[in-house]
Amino acid sequence: MVIAEFTAAQTLAPEAEAGVGGFVFLGEPAATGGPALRTALTELDSDAADARQVEPWMSTDTEGGPVSRLANVLGTIPSERDMAAEWTPAQVESAMEARGDALRDLGITMDLAPVLDTASPTDTVADESQRSFSETPEVVAEYGSAYAAGLRDAGVIAVGKHFPGLGHASADTDTGPATDPPLSELRTDDLIPFMGAVASGIPVVMVGHPIVPGLTGGLPASLSPATYALLRTTLHFDGVAMTDSLSAGAISGAGYSEAGAAVAAVRAGADMPMIDASTWQPVVDALARAIADGAIPRTQADESVSRILRAKSVRVCPT
Repeated sequence: MVIAEFTAAQTLAPEAEAGVGGFVFLGEPAATGGPALRTALTELDSDAADARQVEPWMSTDTEGGPVSRLANVLGTIPSERDMAAEWTPAQVESAMEARGDALRDLGITMDLAPVLDTASPTDTVADESQRSFSETPEVVAEYGSAYAAGLRDAGVIAVGKHFPGLGHASADTDTGPATDPPLSELRTDDLIPFMGAVASGIPVVMVGHPIVPGLTGGLPASLSPATYALLRTTLHFDGVAMTDSLSAGAISGAGYSEAGAAVAAVRAGADMPMIDASTWQPVVDALARAIADGAIPRTQADESVSRILRAKSVRVCPT
């Protein structure tokens, strides 16, 4: 997954032609920017198709509230906290189906939401007090599943985040290292919404960067094999495991470049590392070397590609 500003969409043809798995668009287009965005994304799809590549996902964050990219174009929607306070799950599902229809009309095929973290209403870290539905894990599970179902009904891929939970993290992983409560505490709280989302069939889970005592061995969760083992064997998730942005301060703070982190994440069990467009080629080169020299087993890479293709409804030939 390659991160770029909406305004840079027209410069990303080389990545589309080379077969990038998807794009993450940041920024906020102007209210009149919808037609230009639709054209730019259509051209990227055409670039990929002309090069005989699989269609890339076109994604952004439209969680609601403080994280509502495209609000200028599509209008605002409540934060997840306000959704849970003011709407029923059925109303959330209906609202997100309508939002998904509007996203599809622009060419956006993936929403990096819902946030499945549990957080206190007074938690100021990374706006979790508004970005999370509730501090009660069962409420988050119910509303998160409804949110994802609405997107699915509109043909938009939902991404549950930030596994194994950021609602109780000590700091914002975008800006630096952060620590979660121990795994023993996550099992009775933060993991419950992810269990519900997986049981409901969410196709993609984003893995965050907190250090989890009792699980990650001092590594950010996105780089730890134990994180993906928990996701696969305990939660029985067989969809696409995507990392949060590897340009985050928690990753550089752990001593990794984006290329080094991408290799470490895929070795650990990630299917799709998320990286900045400026580092795309070094990351691809590093992953290719790791597969060629056996640091990443080719069978593991094939399994990841198969998961991605299935999530994109591309038929996978049995081998």
